[in-house]
Amino acid sequence: MGTSNGKIIRKAKIVNGLVQDIWSKWTTHEGLKTFFGADNKIELAVGGPFEIYFIEANPYGLKGSEGCRILSFLPERMLSFSWSAPPQYPDIRNHEHKTWVVVNFRIMPNTSTEVEIVHLGWKDGEQWDKVYDYFDKAWDFVLNSLEESCGKPDQTEIKAKKVVGIGGIFFKSSDPVKLKEWYNKHLGLKTDAYGTNFESRDSEKPSVKTYLQWSPFAEKTKYFEPSDKQFMINYRVEDLVRLVEEFKKDGVQVLDEIEVYEYGKFVHIMDCDGNKIELWEPVSEEYDKIVDGKTK
Repeated sequence: MGTSNGKIIRKAKIVNGLVQDIWSKWTTHEGLKTFFGADNKIELAVGGPFEIYFIEANPYGLKGSEGCRILSFLPERMLSFSWSAPPQYPDIRNHEHKTWVVVNFRIMPNTSTEVEIVHLGWKDGEQWDKVYDYFDKAWDFVLNSLEESCGKPDQTEIKAKKVVGIGGIFFKSSDPVKLKEWYNKHLGLKTDAYGTNFESRDSEKPSVKTYLQWSPFAEKTKYFEPSDKQFMINYRVEDLVRLVEEFKKDGVQVLDEIEVYEYGKFVHIMDCDGNKIELWEPVSEEYDKIVDGKTK
């Protein structure tokens, strides 16, 4: 049996409701009953039980997630708990090693909340792979049940807020290192390995910093593919998950899956003129830490 590897299950869904209400659904007895099993035992404290009883007729120990515990939490932001395999996989269910789940809560526009489930701690082996595949489907079911329990928003249709600013200008150069040195010497840009960041302010929220990344790339970079253009623009957006859903409905070419980092979410699309576009939903407080003191 191998050690824990890098396999991760990551699911996300935007549901109707304020973050405090969605948080309550995950952290109270009555809340969990609305979407996550008929009965449960939960105590919101580190080490407290997080037991969901999916099959109430079974004896204790075979009902669901008996023995699982809350590992950590940040009110209305993050909840993590240990997690076990279902009874049909006894070798993994009784294994001393437990996987764990992190649930992230993010405030979204239109009184909605994004719920992201990240399931980690997987080991190598055929039985572990079967349990991984089981939960890869099961978490979709959980999020769909959560969405159903939250009801529909008052509006008949809510469109995602689209571009709110330019996040970056990327272009090809025959010698990116020399070019950055030139801009540093003659135009005073504080360049690093990636280029530089221009700092500004959100016009609607002046206390919030925004940034524009300026980055030259090598001529042979593959980052702009499948576009053959010399440049790529990064646009800052809000509600990227919902925006991608709209793209797919409208036939927009989405080039990859949403990637999630501490400083934001990213996805790439193609416009009708063959330009590759990078879309970025930033986490401003995390990006501030990265570029603080390095901006123009």
